[in-house]
Amino acid sequence: MFDGYIYHRAFDNIYTFSGCGIKMALTGEKVGIPEAEEAPVIVVPRWKQPYAGIVGIIITFVLAIAVWYALALAGLGMLISLLGGFGLMAVLFAIWFENWPFYKLKKPWKVGLAATILNIIVAFVFVIITSMFSVGYGAWLGITDPLIQQAVGSAIFGALSASCFSFAVLWVAGTMYWPWFDKKQPTRGILVFIVGWIITLVAWLLLFFPYGNPAATLANPLTWVLPQYGLSMAWTQWIIFFSLLTLMAFEYWPWNKAGKQPKIGIVAFIACSILGLVFMVVAGYVGLFVTYPVMLLLGFPDPGVSQVLVAVGLWNVAFADWLIVAIIFVSLFFDNWPKGFSQKKNIIIRFMIVLILGTLLFFGSYLIAPILGPIYTGNPFYDNLTPFLLMFLWVQLVFAYLWRKWPIYKEM
Repeated sequence: MFDGYIYHRAFDNIYTFSGCGIKMALTGEKVGIPEAEEAPVIVVPRWKQPYAGIVGIIITFVLAIAVWYALALAGLGMLISLLGGFGLMAVLFAIWFENWPFYKLKKPWKVGLAATILNIIVAFVFVIITSMFSVGYGAWLGITDPLIQQAVGSAIFGALSASCFSFAVLWVAGTMYWPWFDKKQPTRGILVFIVGWIITLVAWLLLFFPYGNPAATLANPLTWVLPQYGLSMAWTQWIIFFSLLTLMAFEYWPWNKAGKQPKIGIVAFIACSILGLVFMVVAGYVGLFVTYPVMLLLGFPDPGVSQVLVAVGLWNVAFADWLIVAIIFVSLFFDNWPKGFSQKKNIIIRFMIVLILGTLLFFGSYLIAPILGPIYTGNPFYDNLTPFLLMFLWVQLVFAYLWRKWPIYKEM
């Protein structure tokens, strides 16, 4: 789900990745955001790794929980999923335009503040569009209840973010802005935006648009969409996982072995799409034969076959999302630390850190779930953590990209 590019300079290789609004240049401990010639802003951590990364994780969790409560207290609790998803898309727009024109403000906190305000505005604009879409879409399905129209329409239109962060960003990331890398902003951003949206809409129309449920009931969100929607959602999340893992944590390995662009992008797009599909199935079996028994061993009562199957589907998406969170922490908060070994050892170490951290976050999230309010009980068989995960990713990427992790990082 990440767009990025690689510079090769004499005596110095700089791997620069951008994704969902993230660009990082790995030269020692330096992180450049953005690294375009017209927008040179370089920030460095105030402390060495892993200390800067640990502080970043703590701040991210504090901010995420604070934003969660702020939205709930403002009466926007029902919109958290939409705001989180569309907020993430707005971060992606920022990366495609490399924070243009806000990078001219130079100071990280000034750029962060201005870009965050625009990000929130864009997210709310999409929420308003969702409401209008829901009326027409609900009527098209034959739904007459306005509230059910909004519920079903929100689920369908909200899936735009999944389509965008999977297929669209994977293509833009894998091809490294090909063939417009030499264009300046905002021309490059506009061209990338057009291509990204074409891919997003095609994926959305094929994977999500047809699967609103005409027989939906307001009381049960699981009835708002047909089963095919859930399969498509799980697929997109695992695509995002593999694209982030290979393009960011593995620094384009092994796709860089394909040669030049657009071959690298084509290979990455096809391979990550296939891997996502395969692991969607694998994660389902892991949920049924590993996670399910573990939850029982942890003392949670068996809810019965039907609810277990529902839980396995939710775990499939949640585990992929927590692994995505882990990759972002490893690559953007820990700067892919450690980096002092061979490429093979670095990749193995990063993969193990991502897997362990993602697993801990997955199981730990159910422990902290009750503090998020009455909609969560901490029971993994019933809690749907998707709203919190979307909001968490939104906060995480806004902090990492728009704010450049300021004040943990400072101007060079």
